[in-house]
Amino acid sequence: MPQDDKYYMMLSLEKALFVAETMATKNNWQLKTLSAACSIPKGTLQRILRTFEDLGYVRQVERGGAYALTLKFYKLGKQIVSQSNMTALLQPILQKLREKVDETVNLSVLSGIEMVVVHQNTSGHALQMDSIVGTSFPAYLSASGKVFLAFLTEDELRNFIKELRRTNIDINSDKINLIYKEIESTREKGIGLDFEELFKGIRCIAAPVFDDSGKIIATISCSVPTVRLDRVLAHKLLTEIPLAAAEASKVFEAPTHAFNFNLDEVTELLVAP
Repeated sequence: MPQDDKYYMMLSLEKALFVAETMATKNNWQLKTLSAACSIPKGTLQRILRTFEDLGYVRQVERGGAYALTLKFYKLGKQIVSQSNMTALLQPILQKLREKVDETVNLSVLSGIEMVVVHQNTSGHALQMDSIVGTSFPAYLSASGKVFLAFLTEDELRNFIKELRRTNIDINSDKINLIYKEIESTREKGIGLDFEELFKGIRCIAAPVFDDSGKIIATISCSVPTVRLDRVLAHKLLTEIPLAAAEASKVFEAPTHAFNFNLDEVTELLVAP
């Protein structure tokens, strides 16, 4: 790294990451040994370890005893690897869906309280909704986000709502109740809908992708300009998107999920003014 760029480095973060990298070289560490290995004073090291412990990345083997990394770092790395592999594995399915519906197809994942587009196949229409890969948007407003929230564990959903309220002063109890109501409907139907809540003039349909443990790992969605969304297209999207998501889930050997929604009823809902 050029010397000038050092100005932007956070030394406390650099130290914390160095501690984590050092700890990964063996199973557990006594405070004194780790302090010597990292050349960090015990007081500073204890604050770093306490922070890691509070965040779930480090555990103390016994009170006053050695420290060890938890599997949270492993899970984080596994997520990164799975997302990198996921786009390559699912590209044929995403491309096939794009060819069937000729609308923009998105593969998205949850990051914090936002959804992030990790892959996209854009439509061939001049008027289209396209986002740069890496673009993020509020989960609770988007079709993809509603789907992801619907299949989180209770603890994960509770933490999401807590963080949403902490970072958004507009989220009151009434809005939280509406979010939960929509989550229940989405969980039953297996599809999420966005009625121009995220972008004016754009409606979206999304469905979940699961892994072999039944955990949701991504969503497949289509973003469509409202002016082009007639009954024929809506019917096709509501049919093909869940099929593509189910096919994607099979790639990861996910257990079968049974969902239920009235195709004609949701079609009318989707095209309503």
